[in-house]
Amino acid sequence: MKKIKVLLADDEPVILRGLRKLLHWNELGLEIVGEAYDGKELRQMMDAAQPDLIISDISMPGYTGIDIIREIHETNRNIKVVFISAFRDFSYAQDALRYGAVEYLVKPVDKNQLEQAVQKVIRLIGDQSQRVREKEMAVRFELKKRNDSIEELLVRITDGDKSASVQLIKMGLVSRSKYITVCFGELDGVISEGNNPMELGRNLLDFAITNVLVESIAQTDSGIYFRKGELHGILLQHDRLEEALSLSQDFHDKLNRYVKVSFTIGVGKAVETLDEANISAQFAMNSLQGKFFSGWNCVIEGQQPKADSDVKSRINDLLKKLVTALINPAQGDTDEKVSELMESFRMLAPGGKHVAVSAVYGAITSIRQELKDYGIFAGTADLDDHELLARLDRFQTFEQMAIHASEVIEEIRREAAAKIGNKEIMQLVQVKSYIEEHYAENITLESMAALVYMNPYYFSSFFKKHTGENFKQYLTEVRMKNGMRLLMQSDLMVYEIADRIGYNNPRQFSDTFKKRYGKLPLEYKQSIHP
Repeated sequence: MKKIKVLLADDEPVILRGLRKLLHWNELGLEIVGEAYDGKELRQMMDAAQPDLIISDISMPGYTGIDIIREIHETNRNIKVVFISAFRDFSYAQDALRYGAVEYLVKPVDKNQLEQAVQKVIRLIGDQSQRVREKEMAVRFELKKRNDSIEELLVRITDGDKSASVQLIKMGLVSRSKYITVCFGELDGVISEGNNPMELGRNLLDFAITNVLVESIAQTDSGIYFRKGELHGILLQHDRLEEALSLSQDFHDKLNRYVKVSFTIGVGKAVETLDEANISAQFAMNSLQGKFFSGWNCVIEGQQPKADSDVKSRINDLLKKLVTALINPAQGDTDEKVSELMESFRMLAPGGKHVAVSAVYGAITSIRQELKDYGIFAGTADLDDHELLARLDRFQTFEQMAIHASEVIEEIRREAAAKIGNKEIMQLVQVKSYIEEHYAENITLESMAALVYMNPYYFSSFFKKHTGENFKQYLTEVRMKNGMRLLMQSDLMVYEIADRIGYNNPRQFSDTFKKRYGKLPLEYKQSIHP
């Protein structure tokens, strides 16, 4: 417990020595911090020593004790005073009590009287400290309540609740700035793990980040800090369009300098009214998601560019070329095609990490299935689909994921290359490749058998052995797959689609389509696009 600081004052040194010896000050929880020999010295020491209690003679040269207590009273200083005096003058006692003296003792000072006076001071200081603590707690509670209310309003505003903006304006927290920009920031690579040391570390980092951001925002008078879940939010208010980026960069620099932590900030789109803050907030969220592609520990500005509408089509074309190169190495360099494929996946950035991971996962499983369909099973060291997806999702940046995906495809290439040397596999690949290119023509079991120099009966058995289905089923499946593509992606008539996929009789196409998909072609299209 903090000791009570005591300053003694008397123009007689023998009295001061006596006061020091009269009580066991330390045992009572008091500490004598100085002695003054006249009123002038007492006044100087009062400023220097900052005492809690003054025990002083009431009549001294320079300034009297009454002069001192009057100054304490007028300046509202929190110092208790006990007077001692050789004078039995009632006027002195009246003045002393009027200005708040705790006790007025007459010399010679009795030990019991002095101890009682000191105990009274201890109680008063204790009661006063308790009231101060209670008042401080009340102030802190009201401040927290207000801050929580502000934070709740800001969260609601960024969620699109326009009624919250009215309340925030009434609180006088919105300036007359030209623009409003919402920013969101988060720690890179730190995941909450519940009540454990990792979570404790996360809480300490969040506390330090909050302090730096709050202080930085206050220094620039640029906005309001708030929390939205685990995200650190900032509502910036500024007059120059480019100011949001420069302020965010300054905040980021300070975090790197003082907290020394990897932290990414996504800057939203500048809007002109508080009612549009949710638009800016969504842009900020999109920007923050972009760190998977642009890297960690940076400031990412504004809306991510929209993905090219032809990106998915380009990815499909590249996948077809890559599969062709895998089953026929003479068709081209697979490394170049893999690089092109990964760059196409990067263009999916607006969808964030989830979309990119799903696309890469889908591409690899598609390659494996295509090769399996050709009779070239690429197990990639027994890596199942679930494990592949989990592994891709663990990477923190697109670069890391792309490197691993390229390695998986290279393993598939090596496994495929080892099997392509098999004569029967190459014959099957030749047949399937021909069907994929010429399905619209008059393809028969006999023509395919002749292609690979086999007897039709032997070819039928050969095809079933390696694919698990008979030749006619496979050809029908290829034609139906392309018929579905033309039905959904073009305005061709049913008879035109039938002709383009190798059916001379539209009725035969429609019946086969219904058997495969449960509805006639037009009925199916109308059920999908009413």
